This record gives sequence, C-alpha cells and structure tokens, in this order.
Amino acid sequence: MQPGNSFNLVHDTAVRVLTEGLVEVGILKGEIDKLIEEEKYKPYYMHRTSHWLGLDVHDVGVYQHGEDKPQILQPGQILTVEPGLYIVPDTKLAEDQPETDQRWVGIGIRIEDDVLVTPDGHEVLTAGVPKAVDEVSRMG
Repeated sequence: MQPGNSFNLVHDTAVRVLTEGLVEVGILKGEIDKLIEEEKYKPYYMHRTSHWLGLDVHDVGVYQHGEDKPQILQPGQILTVEPGLYIVPDTKLAEDQPETDQRWVGIGIRIEDDVLVTPDGHEVLTAGVPKAVDEVSRMG
C-alpha cells in the first residue's frame, strides 16, 4: 500500500491471495487467473476489502471516479484492510467446482488492520493488535 497506488489494488491483491488459498486447501479447483476472472471466489468472499476510516467508522469518500478510474492513494488517507472468508453450509457452488470438504463448513474469519498512507509508504496503525491464532487464543 503505497501513495500513488490505486484503491482497487488493495482489493485485487486480497482476492488473489484468498483465491490461491482456496485452491491450496481444495475448496476451489482451477487456474487462479480464470477463477478470479469468473469470480469463483465470491461464494466465500462476497464483500470488498477496504473502506475509508476517518471521523466515522465508514467514512465518506470517493472510491472510484467513473468505472475505470479508481481513487489513487495519497498520504494522510486511512483505510481498513479486512479481507474475510466465510464457508457457510448453504454455499452454492458452480458445477465445475468440487464439493466443499465438511471440515471447512461453518468457518469464517475476518481480521482487520487500519492503515495510514504515508509519504513514503504506509503505517499499520493496528500493528500491535493480536491477530495470530496463538495470540488470540491466549486472550480468551
């Protein structure tokens, strides 16, 4: 996340990483680029990755200037990065996809970071918040 990158790059990156993971564990089957193009990940990742953060939790602001012109990140902007996967029992799969292994059904995860775009890159404002499984487990 760098100044000058598009707002959509955050989402596009998350979609790629999550789709690769879904293939790796056998939930999706096929070539990554085609799965993304055909939006085969959407039964599991049905929302966007980010929103602006400011005076309100979902701060107002432009994400796109028309269909082909995403907002360009600028120093001082703060946004969330919160990809999530949900494997719900009634997920409808395409005919060309495997049945979901029952060990994954009912699992959902969404971890948020809040990120400040700086002149030279970014700062993860929530870097100190526990996110790893062992860290979160120790808190309970």
